[in-house]
Amino acid sequence: MTALMALLGVDLAVPTYSTLSRRQAHLSIALPLRPAQGPIHLVVDSTGLKVYGESEWKVRVHGWSTRRTWRKLHMGFNAETGEVVAQTLTEAKYDDASQAKPLMEQTPAAQAAPIEAVIPPQKNATTRKAKRRYRHIEARNQRVEAIEGMGRKRWEKQVRYHWRSLAETGVARYKRIIGPKLRARALPQQKSEARLGCSIFNRMIHLGKPET
Repeated sequence: MTALMALLGVDLAVPTYSTLSRRQAHLSIALPLRPAQGPIHLVVDSTGLKVYGESEWKVRVHGWSTRRTWRKLHMGFNAETGEVVAQTLTEAKYDDASQAKPLMEQTPAAQAAPIEAVIPPQKNATTRKAKRRYRHIEARNQRVEAIEGMGRKRWEKQVRYHWRSLAETGVARYKRIIGPKLRARALPQQKSEARLGCSIFNRMIHLGKPET
């Protein structure tokens, strides 16, 4: 970077890597978003990002290592534009359900609305009975009964289950463009790095995605 500043003829001090790393933990990064014309459909998926782990060959030969670490990037996409509307980076032990509220809090003009689970049960699933009333069991029984009544394909079309592919496609594009690894070592810096990657991802969509 020092050589680059000299070539540009800019008299600007270049901080060291350690200084940049410390500042990165407190960096505020906004996701560039195009104004939405109405309510948006948010599709969510997550993916693992590798952090300073040993090579795949070493792990395969010698087994799991304590220095082999992963982070989980949870991403909420606008189904219409493909933009990353919200994101969180957590340790690998956190699932998508635990990040639903943080993702919704980042969504512009988010309004409280009933959430319907569209998780398909197993093909041989039957209704469950419980001594107490549990909302998740009731919702599962409703899905089982609906599939038995109209068939799995028709049910998936009715609840728009195929929209999950939009989130999977967005995650695949992120990993191809930004990469499957995090270079920072500490979690605060890794969160800034992942959010910066999502910001770059959105800018590339604005510049290069055709409107068809």
